[in-house]
Amino acid sequence: MISYYLSLRIKVNIMKKLLISIIYIIEAFFLLLWIVICRLIGIDLSSKLGSLIIKFIGPITKFDKRATDNINKVYPDLSLEAHKKLKKEMWDNLGRNIGEFAFAKKLNPYKKKNVNSIKNKPRFIIEGEKYLKEIYKSKKGAIFFSAHIGNWEICPLILSAQGLKVTSIYRHANNPINEKIIQWLRQGISIYSPKGPSGAKTLFKVLRNDEYAAILVDQKLNEGKTVKFLGHPAKTATAIAELSLKLSIPVVPIHVERIKGARFKYVIEKPIYNLKKRYNHDEELNILLEVINKTVGEWILKNPSQWLWIHNRW
Repeated sequence: MISYYLSLRIKVNIMKKLLISIIYIIEAFFLLLWIVICRLIGIDLSSKLGSLIIKFIGPITKFDKRATDNINKVYPDLSLEAHKKLKKEMWDNLGRNIGEFAFAKKLNPYKKKNVNSIKNKPRFIIEGEKYLKEIYKSKKGAIFFSAHIGNWEICPLILSAQGLKVTSIYRHANNPINEKIIQWLRQGISIYSPKGPSGAKTLFKVLRNDEYAAILVDQKLNEGKTVKFLGHPAKTATAIAELSLKLSIPVVPIHVERIKGARFKYVIEKPIYNLKKRYNHDEELNILLEVINKTVGEWILKNPSQWLWIHNRW
């Protein structure tokens, strides 16, 4: 009897693994199909197509409710009409990102031909390039921080397009086939290291070697410090501030605004240097985290429809 149940359990586990494998293959097929369609119609049409699809699908998912709650938290007095418009534009931005992702490794903010132009005009504007030159001249490492705003996926291109090594922390896809496809699409944008202890070690090594790191700082971390974000207490990852203080390197605010359609503006702001001579470690850590959250908050308040409101941030 025991051997029968053991045999049955083994068969069930095999069937589960087989089913998961089939689901992974189907998901990967549709991802590849999407990439092929996007490549065939070009970045501008794929950006529009992604927008149309996600504006239809997004509002019927569970994430729409979370977006509603987050918007109400930050904008409690927003009218119903304005609230709906904000969410619609958020889904539009997300959909466009999905459409544009098929071209991510082909994009270059310093080039003005082919995919990097639109109607014979540059696809990119760069604001604050002088701060990049300041960082390069120092010949020390730096941490570039951004958020899920505008087209966040192409943020590291401003560095890698100059031939500089930049390492980004990312969340590994559950589907291993999709993971390989996504990393193929990201080739040339950055070197990617998965979240977790190994990612933290990689970042420390990279920065100690006077290279560059790029980190998205607007997600919740349960083990983080509680720091105000958009007027409300939020658990905030401390790694970026800890590394800056430990290695005496600056953190540099950077984000990619969407101008219109698939046109973008890189905004690089003045590097933030620590004040270790004036405060103890904990005080300096808190000050740096407050500055980072305040900076990201200002980006969001300026372009609220370009931020991804679906994160469980608070």
